[in-house]
Amino acid sequence: MNRSEYMAALRRALSVLPEEERASALRYYEEYFDDAGPENERRVIEDLGAPETVAGQILADYRELTTVPRQGAAASGAPAAPRRGWRGINPWLLLLLVVLAIPIGVPLAGAFIGVCAAVLGVLAAVLLSVLAFVVVIPLCLLAAGIVLCGISFVLWGAPANALVTLGCGLMLFALGVLVSLLAIKLCTLFVPPVFRAFVALLRWPFDKLRSRNQGGGVQ
Repeated sequence: MNRSEYMAALRRALSVLPEEERASALRYYEEYFDDAGPENERRVIEDLGAPETVAGQILADYRELTTVPRQGAAASGAPAAPRRGWRGINPWLLLLLVVLAIPIGVPLAGAFIGVCAAVLGVLAAVLLSVLAFVVVIPLCLLAAGIVLCGISFVLWGAPANALVTLGCGLMLFALGVLVSLLAIKLCTLFVPPVFRAFVALLRWPFDKLRSRNQGGGVQ
């Protein structure tokens, strides 16, 4: 075991101590190693003994130092510090606050509902536009291509018209396939991030409320 391993083991063994006390103890032994020098590292480790033994002595000293003042305070009859607790809010005060908040809360609620409706409207418009690009346009191109190809077989009495119709049908069909592939690629690129952002937007008020409740909890 070298110095770094010894100090890491000692730090783990002292993990129950408060941060300041643990840092002070570790600083003392770091300086002890520094004073001895790297060439005496093994001898210092042998002199100190196992990290667990050193930690046990430090913890015992800390418990003794923190227990004696408490026992002295109890023996001297000093009153214990009162524990602070939450007594709740007066129901009449709560009712008064609700009544006073109504003139402000109702317009705010209406504004919030209006903003939510506007956001949902924009999202619906975007969704319909994406749906038209992804589904309707490719299907129309494919259907038009197939229909023109079918009509070209009826026009073989006029070969020139039949070839032109067949060419237009194949072109529309190929264009529909390309648009479909492009729409699928765009969906794989943009739909997941947009969906995650929308879910995060919906969860944001609840996360703020949860973090406020956790941060404002009474100990």
